[in-house]
Amino acid sequence: MKTIFKKLFKILLIFILCSLVLYCTLTAITFYRLFDAIDIHLFSDTSRLPDSDKIQRIGDTVEPYLNVLEEELAKSPYLNDGQEHTITDGHMHTLGEFYDPLSFAIWAHLQNAFHYIFTKYILISILSGAAIAIAYAVITSKKINVILKVVIGYVAIILLVPQIITFSITHNLSFATNISAVYINSGLTYFYIGYTVLFILMYVINYMIGKKMTKELNETMQETNK
Repeated sequence: MKTIFKKLFKILLIFILCSLVLYCTLTAITFYRLFDAIDIHLFSDTSRLPDSDKIQRIGDTVEPYLNVLEEELAKSPYLNDGQEHTITDGHMHTLGEFYDPLSFAIWAHLQNAFHYIFTKYILISILSGAAIAIAYAVITSKKINVILKVVIGYVAIILLVPQIITFSITHNLSFATNISAVYINSGLTYFYIGYTVLFILMYVINYMIGKKMTKELNETMQETNK
């Protein structure tokens, strides 16, 4: 019983660590790409002037929303009526009445960008962590033969993870039957490669450890029988 709980604890620990490491790595890379896209470099000289094209792209992204806020503000019947209003007083107010349109447009842009970055890799990180934990449990099991280890720990994972990701995006099981759309996806290429390499490494390492333990056990038994 103690051995079972120890094995379960190891599997859970592997799942948590792998998920966290993958999530933090992918999120950090995305943050770097975002900052590079808007020409912000945290460790560079603050006197350095940004690239004009990158600054223009920020303006092009914010400008449409800014224009909507300003147009709604200009049409508001409560803008200069001399009364105090709150955004929840029951009247049809615009955000421009309570927030500076330009500042709010920039805030909304950053809010959406940060939300996208922090949530983009949650699912794939959890699924990858679970896949690695399952692979570890299957590979280190002495009751499962080699063929079943490959089928359960590798083939089943490769088949299931894209299906789960597809369903989480489309919420449509029928879409999951489209093989090319589900599996031939450039976004999953790194998962296929990474999981394949990790599975092979775990299998080889476990095989070498098992072989070494068997050798040591045989040597111990031989010495005992002398």
